[in-house]
Amino acid sequence: MALHVDYIVVGPPVSNQSTGPNLLVWRGAVATAVGLAWNQGCLTGELKAVVVNFYGTPRPTLDLDNLSKPILDTMQGIVYNNDRQIGQAELTNVSIFAAFVVTGVRPMVVNAIHAGSDFVYVRIEDPVYPLPLPR
Repeated sequence: MALHVDYIVVGPPVSNQSTGPNLLVWRGAVATAVGLAWNQGCLTGELKAVVVNFYGTPRPTLDLDNLSKPILDTMQGIVYNNDRQIGQAELTNVSIFAAFVVTGVRPMVVNAIHAGSDFVYVRIEDPVYPLPLPR
């Protein structure tokens, strides 16, 4: 499994169903973050997305089904040609105040947790094959 790109977007995520300027601001923040982390042209083939929303409120601001859409859509034309290339995804909402095992964790994630603000961690990697079936 090869890691292709990972990055952090500071702030709470915004749903595609959002009205007003919030969605445009969120998509702009995603585009800026991924643009700083990736400049190698579009990947081909099937990919896996990992999206973790670290929230500091009593509950996450979004359901998991609304978390990934604006992020994956924004990466089209930057990291991959079409979000249909995402054949596997891990989507997680987790409190920034939860207990964590930090061994082997990316330093950017540890630093963002220490900063204490809401953020979303995004990683694009190769899919897992053979895919383990649910138990």
